[in-house]
Amino acid sequence: MKKLTFIALFIPLLASCGSVSPSQSDSDYTRTHPAPKAFDSKRTQYTCATWTPPSPPDAESHLWYRAATLIHAEGWRKNTRQAQDMITLYEAAASKGHYQAINNLYLLYTNGQGASGTLYAPQPSRARKWLHYGLDKNWAMANYWLFDALYEGNAGYRYNPKLALAYLQKAVDLGVPLAQYELARIYDKRFKDYNTRELLLDCAARQGFSAAMEELSMVKEIRHGNLKESLLLMHSAVHHGGEGGGDAALSLEMVFAKNKELMKNFSDIHADPIREAAYKELKVALKGTGTKSGNPFYTFPRLDEVLPLPPAKTHWKGIYSAMSKEDAAFYQNPPDTAALAADILKRGIVKKEDVYWPPRKD
Repeated sequence: MKKLTFIALFIPLLASCGSVSPSQSDSDYTRTHPAPKAFDSKRTQYTCATWTPPSPPDAESHLWYRAATLIHAEGWRKNTRQAQDMITLYEAAASKGHYQAINNLYLLYTNGQGASGTLYAPQPSRARKWLHYGLDKNWAMANYWLFDALYEGNAGYRYNPKLALAYLQKAVDLGVPLAQYELARIYDKRFKDYNTRELLLDCAARQGFSAAMEELSMVKEIRHGNLKESLLLMHSAVHHGGEGGGDAALSLEMVFAKNKELMKNFSDIHADPIREAAYKELKVALKGTGTKSGNPFYTFPRLDEVLPLPPAKTHWKGIYSAMSKEDAAFYQNPPDTAALAADILKRGIVKKEDVYWPPRKD
């Protein structure tokens, strides 16, 4: 099952500073807690529950998290030193209870990662540690992590798809947008229930989940012929960034091109070189090119101000004009990630031996 990876989410400061005892890490949550209500494949009624992630615990941990994402966005182009700095920064933020950092660590330790010429194998025990940390704090998103662990046999859990879907359904009912999106895809691929798929995509899209917006835009275009709604959803997806935002920017680049390419249904929209170039710039910013990485952590909250949909006039001055002022300043003058990671180790916030991720030997 294809899953989205790194989603920007948050968690509160904890007195324990993120420490997890060996007993917590080694335990099996499914044996010590009652199972949620069984998944019902015939269920077609879902309330669009919403979920508000907690804010970052403090400015310093959020800086560490954001610095880590700068390296994370480089993907396989980062070198081995940067890969270790990224883990150090994420672990330091996580030690203070930073939700976004913990989310990304769980996914990294589950899936493994790559750097230029080097692969890093999954770390099931570390993934399990952060999974149990979230479950112990009763975070809604942790139910999605447990679904992932049970559905894929990750984090040291045994493959149990039936129980996995029960936890996914629980996460949906708690309002986790990634869970709503994932279950929508299951209704589509496995059950061919397109109405329930659309309902769940709409739930996730309402919470600003760009992948759901991008997919729902295709549903509106192809299934319903509602091009106006499709256009709005694509534009909103770009606003919220992520993988879905990058794909939507690519589509909008074609919509406003003279040759519509794959977007022939939008042939009534006049070519607009300014908008075409702007969406191309946004696409490259989020998705990168063959020689340069993009940054899926970018968001563009001022997009409607500088690049509104027609007939409104554009005021486009590049990607930073569509960001918040805080983000524009951060990305134009990024911190020294290596210096931050070195300072973390020097201060003993995390220990080098505890966060070192050895490369694969094969």
